[in-house]
Formats: sequence, structure tokens, C-alpha cells
Amino acid sequence: MKFSFTDPREGQGRTVLVVDDEPEVGETVADYLRAEGYDPITCRHPQQAIECSEETLFNLAFLDIKLPDMSGFELATRLKRREPQSEIVFMTGYGTLDNAVQAIKTGAYDYLKKPFGINELRHCLTRYQERLSSREIKISDHRYFDLLQNVPLLVFELKSDFRLQFVNKGCFRILGYHPDEAMKNPDWFLDRIQPDDRERIIDLLGVAFKAGNLPFSTECRMRHKNGHTVHTIIKITPDSEGGEDQHGVKTLAGIIVDITDRVFLEQTLVQREKLKTLGAISAEVAHVIRNPLVSIGGFARRLKYKFPKLPEGNIILQESERLEKILYRITEYLKPVEVSYQTCSINGVLKDCVALLLPEMKRLNIACRMNPDPSLSAVPGDKDLLSQIFAALIQNAIGEMKPGGTLLIRTFESEENIHVEFRNQNLRSKARDTECYFMPFDKGDQKMGLPYSIRVLKNMGGLLSVSQEQNDMVFEVSHPKKILSVPDLDGLTENPADLFMPVSDTSPAAGPEATSLIE
Repeated sequence: MKFSFTDPREGQGRTVLVVDDEPEVGETVADYLRAEGYDPITCRHPQQAIECSEETLFNLAFLDIKLPDMSGFELATRLKRREPQSEIVFMTGYGTLDNAVQAIKTGAYDYLKKPFGINELRHCLTRYQERLSSREIKISDHRYFDLLQNVPLLVFELKSDFRLQFVNKGCFRILGYHPDEAMKNPDWFLDRIQPDDRERIIDLLGVAFKAGNLPFSTECRMRHKNGHTVHTIIKITPDSEGGEDQHGVKTLAGIIVDITDRVFLEQTLVQREKLKTLGAISAEVAHVIRNPLVSIGGFARRLKYKFPKLPEGNIILQESERLEKILYRITEYLKPVEVSYQTCSINGVLKDCVALLLPEMKRLNIACRMNPDPSLSAVPGDKDLLSQIFAALIQNAIGEMKPGGTLLIRTFESEENIHVEFRNQNLRSKARDTECYFMPFDKGDQKMGLPYSIRVLKNMGGLLSVSQEQNDMVFEVSHPKKILSVPDLDGLTENPADLFMPVSDTSPAAGPEATSLIE
């Protein structure tokens, strides 16, 4: 992948091919082209377009991607095989990542997302006319510039010292930085990689630079400008045109794809299977223990009545009561959860929870810093259950942190979900195994503990994930923007992550950098 391009074709041909199986779209484009002095030929079927291309030379072609019997990409390949210098503009109502990447590979000049207006057509033709009117290489370098800037992924080129040589507008959509901000910071690329993943990515990049022809693709956690984690795939292709010597290539080009929602769905399915298994084990344990426990308790009471001074009787009774409490926690954990949906603001629910627990945090000298995304969408959810979940996470943080510790809470939004991140800093002791948070056997009588919170979120189609990042414990609540029931999850395809792959063309708000401090 290289971001410099060949010279535009010479000549001022005015014949334009328009191929779309929707007559109204084709005629709209053709009418505008006639008004601009072009000679459009419209076709509704790709085979008809191929026949026309054998008789007439086209400098420019507008092609719908979704056509009968043959895709627009295949048609473009066949047209360019006959006339390599012809320019292609793809038209589509399906603005997916795969379409955008395929358009680049096919050598598209431009990309119009349906429905488009006269202004988009005007700008498209203006760029085409500029290309034909100049032989300057700098004009040809912009051949795919607009396409690269507007595809729904981050496109970049990296120097051997890991500094950016190029980055497109996807930088803002995925990580919250404008391209000029990123280019000004020499260490921007490595700084965006989460510290726990940074050494691995540096090693992979180093090998790719030295090997010269060794591409790679890997998952990586990156840090958004607002501070939250973005799950991505980094795909690198060595740039052989950038020059190569005994030390390898000088530049690497690649793309970064946001897969946060895909990771969320995969984790949801895995957690759901864990909970199903744990529920079955817990039910079996409760059933097996209850009958012998009743017998042991009865025996201990008779023993105590017969020998009141015998200490063993009290010990047996105490242990029986302890087992009864464990069984009670198990049965409470297994009870079904009733969810009452209503439109609610996650930021509002979170703010109320923090205000409620603020006196306890002050008493224990725990600070709370919040960084909510003000543009967060309202979601269908159960306010009471969400309040209890957030309260349980805050109480858990209070119990795990030393006095003087800080709880960082931030909210952000992905394509399909609302996320709330709780970052516990200054822990009292070494963090325990994250799997322990799933277990309903811990001490504590709070009604809404973390195991129960996990079950409740699962019933709402959400997820509570736990991870350790350096010295911090990070809990992340992910709540779907639409109601996703358990039957919805049961009916997923063999590759359920595909449901979340389309990426919106709109750019999310960057959100405030500064945080409000509650102490």
C-alpha cells in the first residue's frame, strides 16, 4: 500500500458511462452530467455496459456496487482491463468497511454514498476536471485522497523510527484526534497503544521493517483521546516502493479497524456460557448439600440438647449455619431477574449513584473523578437495576483501594453500545484473579454484588468485563443501545461478530479532555 499515485490521463473526453439498476438513480446522474456538458450513456445491466465499452471509449464511469449478475467491483475490473486510464466512481447504499477497502483495491477515483445530492456530484466532477486539466504530479497524488480520508477506518504510513508520515481522518473517528494533532506529536502512534500491548507491537513492527516483505495483522488495544480503551485490528503492509536496503524497508503502510463492538459480543457470548455452566454447577451443589446439611443440623441440635456442655455441638451448628448462608447465596444467585425497560440516561443514573455514595467515599478518603461523554445516547434500560450495578462497582472499588486512592469513571459510546469504565487505582493488595468476580460464593451480604450484577447485565444483553492494566483494576459495563434478549443471542450466526462490523460514516464527538473532580 502506497499513498502516491500515477499521472492522470491526458485528453478531455466527455463521454461518461452510468450503470445502475435503479432507473431513477441512473437518470438523475445522467441529467446532471448533460447539464454540465457531458455525454452520458446509461445502462441498467453490467453486460450492457461491457458491450457499450467495446464500442465507445469512456473516460469516466459511475458504477453502482450492487448490480444483477455481476458486482460493480467486477464490472470496474473488466472496464479498466480494457481502458486502464478510465476513472471509476462507485455509488452504493451500503457503506460498509469491506466495500470501502474493495473500492481502494479496485482503483476507484471516488466513492458516493447513497442517497447523494447535487453538491456531492458537483464536487466529484470538479475533482475529475482538475485531474484532467493538470499534468502536475501533485494533482495526481490526490487521486485517491478523498477516498482515503473518508473510508471508515484509520489509514496510516509509518517511518522506521515509528513516526507518522501520513494519517487520514479515520484518526478522529476511531481515536478522537484530528490528523494534524497526530502528525505534530512524534510519539503519537506508540503512545496510543495500551502499555500492556506496546512491547508486542514494537517487536512486530521491528520485524516487519527488517524483513521488508513480511506483512502482519494483529489485535491491539489502543487508547482514545478521552482515555477509554478501543479494541482494534492493526494490519501492516510493507511499502516496497518506499525504498529498501540491507536494513529492510523505510516505511510501513497499514490500516486500523475499530472492533470494540465485535470484542464486546465475543466476550458476551463467552461470559454467558460461563454463567450457564456456573449456574448448573451451583444448582447441583445446592441440591446435593441441602439434604445432608439438614440431617447434620438436626443431629447437632440433639447432641447439644443431650450434652449441653459439649463444645463440638456448637461447632457443628456454627458450620451448618455457615453452609446454609452459602446455599442461600447460591439460590439467590440462581433466581431469574425481571427487567423493566424504560428510556434512561446512563450519565444521569451514574451521577445519582456517585452522589449517593459520595459521603462514604469522603469518609474513607477515596476520590472520584468523572469524565462523562455529554453526547451519550439514551438507551432502553432498567434504571433501578443499573443503579444497583453501578453502586456495587463503586462499593467494590471502595473496598479494594487504599485511603487516598482514586476511582476514575468515564462513559463513552461505540457503534452498538454504551460503555461505562470504572478504573480502580491505588489497590490495597495484589489484584485477585478476574474469574473470581463471577463466583457467588464470596463473603458479603450485599444484595447486588458483582456476580449478581454480571447475571443482570447478561439478561439485558450487556456485559461486565474485568481486566488488569498495569497496576489498575478496570471494570467495564457495556450496555446495548437496543434491547438484545437472550433469544437474540441464541440465534446468532456461526460468526456473530459480523453483525457488528459495519461502521458509521458519522464522527463521534471527541468529548471533553478535562474531568470534573469529586472529592
